[in-house]
Amino acid sequence: MADISPVHDNSHKPQGERSRKMRARILSAAINLLREKGYSAFRVADVAESAGVSRGAQLHHFPTKDQLVAACLEQVFSAALEKATVAAGKAIEDDGLLEAACDDAEAFFYGEDFLIALDLVISGNKLRALADDVRGMSQQRRVGAEQVWVSRFARTGLSPSDAEDILWLLWSVLRGLAVRAQIGKDPERARRVTELTIALLSGYAQSLRERNDGTGGPDAIG
Repeated sequence: MADISPVHDNSHKPQGERSRKMRARILSAAINLLREKGYSAFRVADVAESAGVSRGAQLHHFPTKDQLVAACLEQVFSAALEKATVAAGKAIEDDGLLEAACDDAEAFFYGEDFLIALDLVISGNKLRALADDVRGMSQQRRVGAEQVWVSRFARTGLSPSDAEDILWLLWSVLRGLAVRAQIGKDPERARRVTELTIALLSGYAQSLRERNDGTGGPDAIG
Protein backbone atom coordinates (compact mmCIF):
# COMPACT_ATOMS: atom_id res chain seq x y z
CA MET A 1 0.00 0.00 0.00
CA ALA A 2 1.29 3.43 -0.88
CA ASP A 3 2.45 5.69 1.93
CA ILE A 4 -0.11 8.48 2.19
CA SER A 5 1.24 10.09 5.38
CA PRO A 6 1.35 13.92 5.17
CA VAL A 7 4.55 15.53 4.00
CA HIS A 8 5.72 18.66 5.82
CA ASP A 9 6.92 21.15 3.27
CA ASN A 10 8.30 24.46 4.54
CA SER A 11 7.57 25.99 1.16
CA HIS A 12 3.90 25.99 2.10
CA LYS A 13 4.38 28.28 5.07
CA PRO A 14 2.11 31.35 4.95
CA GLN A 15 3.49 34.08 2.74
CA GLY A 16 3.44 36.57 5.61
CA GLU A 17 5.66 34.34 7.76
CA ARG A 18 8.14 33.78 4.94
CA SER A 19 8.23 37.51 4.27
CA ARG A 20 8.91 38.35 7.93
CA LYS A 21 11.73 35.81 8.10
CA MET A 22 13.24 37.11 4.88
CA ARG A 23 13.11 40.68 6.16
CA ALA A 24 14.70 39.68 9.48
CA ARG A 25 17.43 37.80 7.64
CA ILE A 26 18.29 40.82 5.50
CA LEU A 27 18.26 43.18 8.49
CA SER A 28 20.52 40.88 10.51
CA ALA A 29 23.05 40.75 7.67
CA ALA A 30 22.88 44.53 7.17
CA ILE A 31 23.41 45.29 10.87
CA ASN A 32 26.40 42.94 11.02
CA LEU A 33 27.93 44.68 8.00
CA LEU A 34 27.34 48.10 9.55
CA ARG A 35 29.13 46.89 12.67
CA GLU A 36 32.07 45.64 10.63
CA LYS A 37 32.42 48.38 8.02
CA GLY A 38 30.49 51.45 9.12
CA TYR A 39 28.12 53.46 6.96
CA SER A 40 30.77 54.88 4.63
CA ALA A 41 31.82 51.41 3.41
CA PHE A 42 28.34 49.90 3.56
CA ARG A 43 27.15 48.44 0.21
CA VAL A 44 23.68 47.04 -0.34
CA ALA A 45 25.05 44.43 -2.76
CA ASP A 46 27.11 43.01 0.11
CA VAL A 47 23.96 42.64 2.20
CA ALA A 48 22.24 40.37 -0.30
CA GLU A 49 25.33 38.19 -0.55
CA SER A 50 25.79 38.03 3.20
CA ALA A 51 22.11 37.21 3.78
CA GLY A 52 22.13 34.57 1.06
CA VAL A 53 19.22 36.13 -0.80
CA SER A 54 18.76 37.46 -4.29
CA ARG A 55 19.18 41.15 -4.98
CA GLY A 56 15.58 41.19 -6.15
CA ALA A 57 14.36 39.81 -2.83
CA GLN A 58 16.31 42.45 -0.97
CA LEU A 59 14.98 45.25 -3.16
CA HIS A 60 11.44 43.96 -2.63
CA HIS A 61 11.74 44.58 1.12
CA PHE A 62 14.10 47.57 1.02
CA PRO A 63 14.00 49.38 -2.34
CA THR A 64 16.70 51.91 -1.39
CA LYS A 65 19.85 52.00 0.69
CA ASP A 66 18.40 54.70 2.93
CA GLN A 67 15.31 52.60 3.66
CA LEU A 68 17.49 49.64 4.59
CA VAL A 69 19.73 51.74 6.82
CA ALA A 70 16.73 53.37 8.53
CA ALA A 71 15.25 49.92 9.18
CA CYS A 72 18.56 48.83 10.73
CA LEU A 73 18.51 51.84 13.02
CA GLU A 74 14.93 51.13 14.02
CA GLN A 75 15.91 47.54 14.83
CA VAL A 76 18.81 48.70 17.00
CA PHE A 77 16.74 51.24 18.92
CA SER A 78 13.78 48.88 19.26
CA ALA A 79 16.03 46.28 20.89
CA ALA A 80 17.36 48.94 23.29
CA LEU A 81 13.79 50.02 24.14
CA GLU A 82 12.76 46.44 24.85
CA LYS A 83 15.77 45.86 27.10
CA ALA A 84 15.18 49.12 28.97
CA THR A 85 11.51 48.25 29.52
CA VAL A 86 12.43 44.84 30.94
CA ALA A 87 15.22 46.26 33.12
CA ALA A 88 13.06 49.07 34.52
CA GLY A 89 10.26 46.58 35.21
CA LYS A 90 12.62 44.40 37.23
CA ALA A 91 13.81 47.36 39.33
CA ILE A 92 11.16 46.90 42.00
CA GLU A 93 13.08 48.43 44.90
CA ASP A 94 13.84 52.15 44.89
CA ASP A 95 17.21 51.49 46.49
CA GLY A 96 19.81 51.14 43.77
CA LEU A 97 17.55 52.45 41.01
CA LEU A 98 20.17 54.85 39.66
CA GLU A 99 22.66 52.00 39.48
CA ALA A 100 20.12 49.88 37.58
CA ALA A 101 19.50 52.70 35.09
CA CYS A 102 23.26 53.09 34.76
CA ASP A 103 23.76 49.38 34.03
CA ASP A 104 21.09 49.48 31.31
CA ALA A 105 22.59 52.61 29.72
CA GLU A 106 26.13 51.20 29.84
CA ALA A 107 24.99 48.03 28.10
CA PHE A 108 23.80 50.21 25.20
CA PHE A 109 26.43 52.97 25.08
CA TYR A 110 29.39 50.62 25.42
CA GLY A 111 27.95 48.13 22.92
CA GLU A 112 28.38 47.86 19.17
CA ASP A 113 24.83 49.01 18.47
CA PHE A 114 25.53 52.46 19.91
CA LEU A 115 28.45 52.84 17.51
CA ILE A 116 26.12 51.94 14.63
CA ALA A 117 23.56 54.48 15.83
CA LEU A 118 26.20 57.16 16.33
CA ASP A 119 27.64 56.54 12.88
CA LEU A 120 24.19 56.72 11.28
CA VAL A 121 23.15 59.82 13.22
CA ILE A 122 26.32 61.63 12.10
CA SER A 123 25.89 60.41 8.52
CA GLY A 124 22.20 61.23 8.58
CA ASN A 125 22.95 64.83 9.51
CA LYS A 126 25.10 65.09 6.38
CA LEU A 127 22.71 63.30 4.03
CA ARG A 128 19.39 65.10 3.72
CA ALA A 129 17.55 62.02 2.43
CA LEU A 130 18.45 60.07 5.58
CA ALA A 131 18.42 62.86 8.15
CA ASP A 132 14.68 62.96 8.89
CA ASP A 133 14.43 59.19 9.31
CA VAL A 134 17.43 59.13 11.63
CA ARG A 135 16.16 61.97 13.81
CA GLY A 136 12.65 60.55 13.98
CA MET A 137 13.91 57.08 14.85
CA SER A 138 16.22 58.41 17.53
CA GLN A 139 13.40 60.36 19.17
CA GLN A 140 10.84 57.57 19.01
CA ARG A 141 13.03 54.68 20.13
CA ARG A 142 16.07 55.85 22.09
CA VAL A 143 14.23 58.66 23.85
CA GLY A 144 11.45 56.14 24.44
CA ALA A 145 13.89 53.85 26.21
CA GLU A 146 15.04 56.74 28.37
CA GLN A 147 11.48 57.75 29.24
CA VAL A 148 10.86 54.26 30.63
CA TRP A 149 13.47 55.02 33.29
CA VAL A 150 12.24 58.58 33.82
CA SER A 151 8.74 57.29 34.57
CA ARG A 152 10.10 54.69 36.98
CA PHE A 153 12.38 57.19 38.72
CA ALA A 154 9.56 59.73 39.11
CA ARG A 155 7.70 57.21 41.27
CA THR A 156 10.32 57.67 44.01
CA GLY A 157 9.03 61.08 45.05
CA LEU A 158 10.47 63.29 42.32
CA SER A 159 8.65 65.41 39.80
CA PRO A 160 8.84 64.07 36.22
CA SER A 161 10.90 67.12 35.26
CA ASP A 162 13.44 66.55 38.06
CA ALA A 163 13.62 62.83 37.31
CA GLU A 164 14.29 63.60 33.65
CA ASP A 165 17.00 66.14 34.47
CA ILE A 166 18.81 63.70 36.76
CA LEU A 167 18.70 60.80 34.32
CA TRP A 168 19.60 62.93 31.31
CA LEU A 169 22.70 64.07 33.16
CA LEU A 170 23.57 60.44 33.96
CA TRP A 171 23.11 59.39 30.34
CA SER A 172 25.09 62.37 29.06
CA VAL A 173 28.04 61.37 31.22
CA LEU A 174 27.84 57.73 30.17
CA ARG A 175 27.45 58.65 26.51
CA GLY A 176 30.49 60.91 26.74
CA LEU A 177 32.56 58.24 28.46
CA ALA A 178 31.59 55.72 25.78
CA VAL A 179 32.70 58.08 23.02
CA ARG A 180 35.86 58.90 24.96
CA ALA A 181 36.64 55.17 25.14
CA GLN A 182 36.87 55.15 21.33
CA ILE A 183 39.73 57.64 21.56
CA GLY A 184 41.61 55.99 24.39
CA LYS A 185 40.45 53.49 26.98
CA ASP A 186 40.89 54.27 30.67
CA PRO A 187 38.43 51.89 32.39
CA GLU A 188 39.54 52.75 35.93
CA ARG A 189 38.93 56.47 35.44
CA ALA A 190 35.63 55.78 33.67
CA ARG A 191 34.52 53.66 36.63
CA ARG A 192 35.46 56.40 39.11
CA VAL A 193 33.68 59.09 37.13
CA THR A 194 30.58 56.91 36.82
CA GLU A 195 30.52 56.19 40.56
CA LEU A 196 31.05 59.87 41.34
CA THR A 197 28.19 60.84 39.03
CA ILE A 198 25.84 58.36 40.67
CA ALA A 199 26.83 59.54 44.16
CA LEU A 200 26.29 63.21 43.29
CA LEU A 201 22.96 62.53 41.59
CA SER A 202 21.79 60.33 44.46
CA GLY A 203 22.47 63.12 46.94
CA TYR A 204 20.77 65.69 44.74
CA ALA A 205 17.72 63.45 44.26
CA GLN A 206 17.47 62.93 48.02
CA SER A 207 17.56 66.67 48.67
CA LEU A 208 14.74 67.18 46.16
CA ARG A 209 12.59 64.53 47.85
CA GLU A 210 13.10 66.06 51.27
CA ARG A 211 12.14 69.45 49.88
CA ASN A 212 9.09 68.04 48.14
CA ASP A 213 7.69 66.18 51.15
CA GLY A 214 8.60 69.01 53.53
CA THR A 215 9.74 66.65 56.26
CA GLY A 216 13.50 66.52 55.68
CA GLY A 217 13.28 62.86 56.66
CA PRO A 218 15.06 59.94 54.98
CA ASP A 219 13.64 58.58 51.80
CA ALA A 220 16.87 57.15 50.45
CA ILE A 221 17.54 55.91 46.99
CA GLY A 222 20.80 54.41 45.73
